[in-house]
Order: sequence, then C-alpha cells, then structure tokens
Amino acid sequence: MHRRLFKLILLLGLIMTAGNIFAQPFDLIIPGEDSPDTLSRELRSLQAIERDMAIEKLTREPTRLEAFLELGELRLSQGKLEEAQRFFEMALEIQPKNMQANQGMVMVHYHKGEFNLARNRMDVVHKFYPLSDQLKADLEKYRRHMQNQAQIGLTVREDDRGLLDVVSSIEGIFPSGEMKKLTGRYRYENWSHEDNNQRENTQVYSGTFEYRADSNTSLSATWAPEVFAGGDSISGYNLQLVAGTDNLKTALRGGKTTFKENLFTLRNRFAEDFKSFSLFGDLHQRTRAIQTITLADISDGNSRRRWDSELIHSIFKNAAPFLTANLRVYQASYEKQTHADGTILDYWAPSDFKGTELMLAWERSVGANWWWGLDTSLTANSYRFGTDETVYDSGAGATVHLSYKFSAGSLYVSLGDRLSNYFRERRLEAYGSFNF
Repeated sequence: MHRRLFKLILLLGLIMTAGNIFAQPFDLIIPGEDSPDTLSRELRSLQAIERDMAIEKLTREPTRLEAFLELGELRLSQGKLEEAQRFFEMALEIQPKNMQANQGMVMVHYHKGEFNLARNRMDVVHKFYPLSDQLKADLEKYRRHMQNQAQIGLTVREDDRGLLDVVSSIEGIFPSGEMKKLTGRYRYENWSHEDNNQRENTQVYSGTFEYRADSNTSLSATWAPEVFAGGDSISGYNLQLVAGTDNLKTALRGGKTTFKENLFTLRNRFAEDFKSFSLFGDLHQRTRAIQTITLADISDGNSRRRWDSELIHSIFKNAAPFLTANLRVYQASYEKQTHADGTILDYWAPSDFKGTELMLAWERSVGANWWWGLDTSLTANSYRFGTDETVYDSGAGATVHLSYKFSAGSLYVSLGDRLSNYFRERRLEAYGSFNF
C-alpha cells in the first residue's frame, strides 16, 4: 500500500514538473527581470553582452583579414586543405605575423604530410611569439611525427634451458617531407645465439614503409632478410593493415620470419609463415579489449595455432598513467610433437598449451624528465608435450624500467625476471633515441 502511494506521488510530481517545463521553457533558462539574487543579474548582463556582440558581428562588415582567417579555419575543419592553405596565405599577405594564420598553415602542412614545411612554419611562429607550457606540449606532440629519429638498442635474454640471445640494433626513422603521410624505417640487427656453449650468429637487415591515411587507418610493409654465417639467408617480410573507427579497429598481419626456438632450428634454417587477425577496441575510455588469432606453418612441416584474449585497464592520477592492469588468457597448440620415428621434437611444441597471466604495471614521474615503473606478473600454465600427461606450471615475475627524456631524444633501460612458456627468462633492455 505504501509503495503504491509513493509511486503515485512520484508520478504526479513528474507530470507537474513536465507541465511547467513545456508551459514556461524560457523562464527556466533565463532568469526573470525581477529576480532578486546577484547571480541572476550577472547572468542577464552576460547574456546582454553576448547578444550585443552577435548583433555587432552581423551588422558590421568584417575586415578582409578576419574573413580570410574564418574561411581558412572553416575549410580546414572540412578537410579541404588546398582551399584552407589559400585563405591562410592571403591572410599572411595582409599580416605576416598573425598567429592564427601561421598556426593554420602548420596544421595544413601537417595533415598533408608535408612535415618539413610544417616544422619550418613552426620555427617562424617561435620567432614572433613566446611559447606557453601548453603550446610547448602541443609542439612536442607534432614534432615527434615530423623529425627524423635514430634509435640504438641492446637486448640480452637468457633462460633456464641454457639459451642466451644478445641483440644489438640501430634504426633510422624518416618521415617523408614530400610524399603524403609516408614514413620510412631502416633497421639493422646483429643476433648472437648461444645454446649450452654452442653459438650461431645472424644479421637482419630490414626496411619498412608505413602509410598512415588517418588516425584509424595505416598500411605498412617490411622486407627483413636474415643472413647466416656462410651466406645462407631467409627472406623475411611482414605486411600489416590496420583499419576501423575510433572505438573499434581490425589489424591483419602476415609474413615470414626465422623460427628461432633454439640453436637446432637456427642451424637447420627453419622458417615460419604466419598470419594473424586482431580485433581491438575500447570498452571504456581507459579500458581496451584485444582478441588475436594466429596461424603459422613451419618449414619442417609442422604448424601451430594460437588464441589470445586480452583486457587492459588504466588508472590515471593527475592526468598521467598511474596503474595499468592487464589480464591475458591464451591457448596454443602444435600439430606435431614428435618426429616420424616417435622421438620428441628438438624444439618445444606442446599439443595443448593453456595459460592465464595477470600483470600490474605501476608508473611514476620524477620531475619533468624522469620516469620509472615496476611491472609485476603472475602466470599459470598447463600443457602436454609428447605424452598424455598434463604438466602444470606457475610463477611470479617483475620488471623494473627507467626512462629519461631530453630535448633531443630519450633513454630507456629495463631489467626483468618472469615465467615464459615453461621456462623462466631474464631480460635486460637498453635503448636510446635521438631526433635530428
């Protein structure tokens, strides 16, 4: 009885409120002339000022400079870059130091992929106007896409099986100054593989061309042959297409690479042809889901299939990433686990590998240039390897990383120990990037 009475009262209140809204819409938005409080009087004054400004703008004839700037901004927002450029150039003929026109030209060149011209125009702006902190931040964001960059790196990885990999690399990144939205990458890697005091050295030479049509669509192609001692080589390559919307994207990858499971697969020049499909999108502003399926064929006649599901959630503090949680569930299987004679394969090829991994990454900035963090992980795996017996394995891991950012580049170093597949690995990474 009381519930029915409460619902009836609530319904009557909503009807009365709705009636007032439809009967007096303007009274609810604009205070009446006889409103006694100070806030209402200030609101009326502001509305009167805005009304007078609008009338003034409609009744007076705009200057040629204002007209060119407004038309340039309009065409820029419509994506009509050639027309926008023409109007901004006409505005600069009248007032060469006009900030809005110069910034408009920067954005035109940037969206056309003319990064060198955009950088030159930014230099012009700097001569006329001091940079605020916000403008410096915006400038840095765009400069990362416009400047050439060199990267050098070193990775040392060892595991409980007795495998040791040492990889040194150097890479150059060159955004095109002429061709629209095209970036070239050239990379050299020197690999040293050691397995129980036996060693094999290889070298990888790669070139990548990436075309980024917009923020959601990109296409890249990589040619990466790997050369072995004695002159043998494997012609590696990789193709990738990413397309979608702001909230949901699809990534398609395919290629060929050296199968570096251990020294046996290297000395026998095993290669792997792979294809993968990924679907990823944002469930929330700071929550992303990723689903990936991988199909691969090995040159010895074996094949593998893998399924990865991943959920990532970030927690921010003071507008900066503070804690990131990553939950990953995966399943993989090789078609064969034994040779034709029934002996176990010379590389790890489980018939039913399942696992779950939870990672928590904590990051913290120290001043404006230093950044450090701690990544922790907890992993639980199960698999069968050549027999019907299921093996269970679990373990924790951690990685500490430190980075330093300066005006011409950045430095990064990390040291970690974690469970990977059925073995524990330790990894040291150090990288440096320099803009020029």
